[in-house]
Amino acid sequence: MFKKIAALILIILGFYMLYLGFLPEKIMRPPLVTGVGFIVIAAVFLSPRR
Repeated sequence: MFKKIAALILIILGFYMLYLGFLPEKIMRPPLVTGVGFIVIAAVFLSPRR
């Protein structure tokens, strides 16, 4: 249950960071990379264990 809540929070943060990365300021590129990282971590949390 905790992993699903954490994954949901990471997905929300990831999409927010992607939004910040696409703002017109060129200095805001690191949030774009961080957003992708958050989404990848959330995908790992949501993947079924073997």
